[in-house]
Amino acid sequence: MKNSVFMLAVAALLAGCVSKSPYDHLDNWLIREDPVRPFFVHADIIYVPGDLYVDMGNVSHMSSYAKEAVGKGKFSGIARVFSPLVAEQEDVEKALEWYLDNHQGGNRPFVFIGEGEGGTMLKAYEAANAEWLAERGLVASFYSDLQNKDFVTEDMVREIRNAIARARYRAQWGRDMPSGMLGR
Repeated sequence: MKNSVFMLAVAALLAGCVSKSPYDHLDNWLIREDPVRPFFVHADIIYVPGDLYVDMGNVSHMSSYAKEAVGKGKFSGIARVFSPLVAEQEDVEKALEWYLDNHQGGNRPFVFIGEGEGGTMLKAYEAANAEWLAERGLVASFYSDLQNKDFVTEDMVREIRNAIARARYRAQWGRDMPSGMLGR
């Protein structure tokens, strides 16, 4: 009896030691559209804005900027948007690890969009993991050294839509989409 009580206590202690990702919590995201049913949209956007998380005082500004830059229906019907709060390179890695573990089964196309300092960190992550990310479903990436609400243009949205269509065609038919099938 003493042994089983001891084992139960050890198990309870170890269960509390299991580290969860900080990105399990909605508070660590500017935008996290995982409640959108995945069958309504067939791809995801990972967006890292140029402002880095410094303190709680700048989260409201960062959130409104992110929603203006990539939200407000720009990707409605095309992709869900995930925009993590990041302060350093390690945060980008943790957020992407969380996304890949929770929303990416290897067959869902996704796109990186990064601006300013946040985009520089996202670009570094992509450069270090390019082949692996392509295997997981990364179909396009867009970066800007500056932060600019007009960075995501209609042309970029069209390019993203076409990259997603090509990836889905390749996954379904096992070959590249014939030229001329995509609209302009």
